[in-house]
Amino acid sequence: MKKIILFFIISVGVQGQDLKVFDIQLGKPMDIRECNFKVYEFASKDGIAVKKNKGRGLLDRKPNISKMYMYTENTPQKDKCYQRVGLYYTEIPTPGTAAAENLPDILSPNNQKVKLIYPKDSRPGIADREDIWIGIQNNKITGVKFYFNIHNAKAVYQTLVRKYNKPTSRQNFSISTPAGNNINYYETIWDFSNLKATFLSIDTNQIGYDPNNAPIGYSSDVGSVTIQYYSEEKMLEDKNKL
Repeated sequence: MKKIILFFIISVGVQGQDLKVFDIQLGKPMDIRECNFKVYEFASKDGIAVKKNKGRGLLDRKPNISKMYMYTENTPQKDKCYQRVGLYYTEIPTPGTAAAENLPDILSPNNQKVKLIYPKDSRPGIADREDIWIGIQNNKITGVKFYFNIHNAKAVYQTLVRKYNKPTSRQNFSISTPAGNNINYYETIWDFSNLKATFLSIDTNQIGYDPNNAPIGYSSDVGSVTIQYYSEEKMLEDKNKL
């Protein structure tokens, strides 16, 4: 039985294909380093920074402190690195709680998505908008998603055709603006036994990770490419069937 390693959307493939995306080999162990970071303390959830050895507050009470990791390396000088998102990294835990006082241990990212940060001179030119994301499952890189300016949609599509040849399917869509105008866009898919590439000439969904970033709909000015890896795993014999 085929088990599909998830990154974004999934489907069944039809034939094998090259698993290299930029300088990343899908299906291989995650060996990209984490960008440099430091531990910071905050006196409120609004992000007011305090010194680590700050004295006690009103009535000799210890002020509510919230700790989190913050990246000090936003653009690496040499090799690429990754940044995590979410609580303790881009979201400040509620000050005064146990979660705010005790940061989780730094473990290798797994079963999650992280931002991939390239040096300026080596960032892929085709990914000219927003962040580049990679998905990690079972400690392996299983997907890449990047965004591009919608004015470059044709060039990006042709790049995919040169790499993957004729697409498996194409579907046309239309979205209305408040003024009553229709904006047309399309989705193209290349589907193989070990890989799936999805091209959206306009990506109307939320960008990246943040679940609070609602779908951007007709106002989107980016398209996207998602490339996912499939893996074959043997199914264990069920010796006590339902």
